[in-house]
Amino acid sequence: MSIPHFKSQHDWEAFTQIFDSQWHCRRALLNRVKDDLFPNTSWNGLTSGHMEVINDMVQSMLYDVERAFKETHQDYKTEDDELFIPYRTFKENVAEALKEAMAQNEQWAHPESGIFKDQ
Repeated sequence: MSIPHFKSQHDWEAFTQIFDSQWHCRRALLNRVKDDLFPNTSWNGLTSGHMEVINDMVQSMLYDVERAFKETHQDYKTEDDELFIPYRTFKENVAEALKEAMAQNEQWAHPESGIFKDQ
């Protein structure tokens, strides 16, 4: 989804208010998970791998919590909620797509895979 071309200053302000609200919520959740997993550690003290794990955990938990919330608060449900799409990371989706593509064409191999060394 991209940022829309706003028709008025009012629309821009409404958009940024929603963004700010979502950002404050997301930041609080990220900090909560970080502080539980890595007490007394600042964000500067974490590796990019740690940050990715924290983000993936928050994303996955948000998905699960939203589904559970809508199950107990039926008035929040929409037609789309009947579709269950399990959360996966972008890397998992890309890795799965690559495996499927490679399986469809058994002739393809990466030059460093070792397949070409004996020829």
